[in-house]
Amino acid sequence: MNETIHQRKQGKKRIMVQLWGKLDESITKNFRALHLKRDAYLNDLLSLEIERLDKEVTFRNSDDVRKRIRDRPLPDRIKRNLDLDIELIDRMEKVLADRNISRDSFINRVLFFLLAKDSHLDYLGIEYDKESPATAKPLQDAKGFLLDPFFHIRSKNDDAFYTLACFPDAPFGKNGPILFALNTAISEEDWILMTTDLDDLLGDLGLPAVSETTNATN
Repeated sequence: MNETIHQRKQGKKRIMVQLWGKLDESITKNFRALHLKRDAYLNDLLSLEIERLDKEVTFRNSDDVRKRIRDRPLPDRIKRNLDLDIELIDRMEKVLADRNISRDSFINRVLFFLLAKDSHLDYLGIEYDKESPATAKPLQDAKGFLLDPFFHIRSKNDDAFYTLACFPDAPFGKNGPILFALNTAISEEDWILMTTDLDDLLGDLGLPAVSETTNATN
């Protein structure tokens, strides 16, 4: 009996991920409303997205970046099991290990932007295409949207999605959660900008400190 309960479909394997609790609740609600089977859809989407990440992220996260992401866990995390293709799991493991990226960070980022509203993208300062590319064949459009859901971001950011270091190491909005871990991949240049004091950075550029310019205008 136990063998029957734990038997996986041929070619499938179960992995455990930790999702932001609020995100998990919202994504479950939306998938049900769209009659999407969570694992089947995510299997197809992640199979495409891991290849996009492999192409886009040409650097390896520093240990400092990985540590900061680990030290800023997403809030109210809950454990979820996903049944995915073994080939996909192996591919994710290789690509993410090569880039020193957490699997949870990768998956949570994908899920967050599946739900992100215009106001969220505006708050993050992310450019995105606001024009709908709808055609006369709705089902074909639906497939395109489902399997390439971030085209509106990539089209305005030189095909970038994972290297947009946009989540601050601070509350998201007024009294919101810290979502720093959703940055996923941070280049050395972006890391320096994120961790350097603004006055120190201006000094390196030969510009007056913020305090000096503020006093000058008062």
